[in-house]
Amino acid sequence: MEELRETRIAENMSEEEEDARAEVDIWTYVFGFAEMAVVKCAIELGIAEVIEGHGTPMTLSELSTQLGCEPTPLHRIMRFLVHRRVFKEKFTSNGPSGYALTLLSSRLMKHGKRSMAAMVSLESSPVMLASWNSLSACVQANGPYPFKAAHGEDVWSYATGHPTHSKLISDGMACSATKA
Repeated sequence: MEELRETRIAENMSEEEEDARAEVDIWTYVFGFAEMAVVKCAIELGIAEVIEGHGTPMTLSELSTQLGCEPTPLHRIMRFLVHRRVFKEKFTSNGPSGYALTLLSSRLMKHGKRSMAAMVSLESSPVMLASWNSLSACVQANGPYPFKAAHGEDVWSYATGHPTHSKLISDGMACSATKA
């Protein structure tokens, strides 16, 4: 269905418009990893939990103090996450704009009912990302699956010898199994 929509859009575009769109798409691919990295950062910092614990929207200053981090880089992270609708900006009780949870950010809490934080942590781990870097070599050589090409064994054998990764897998699978 999406391909059909894309074809219709492309048929109605001029060559210049199509070229401009292609450039935007390429830049999206180039920096596609950044979205996952920023979401992982939000999970590791516990931003959603801190805002939830506060009970009302938090200013950048309040959030920075609670997290123990500098406001400038945090502001960049929050601006990105607001743009992606992970958090939203709302006025606080004393006037200035602050950050509030959305349904999306509630899924980033490590222990929330519908949390996907463990799955993000698993899929963004260096072990799992290494598999993606082996994809083209596997396709060219009609070789083993990318995980095996990157690590010399399948994911389950690897997990047996690496308890930390095994826990990431277990936690990731548990969070996707408990969605309701």
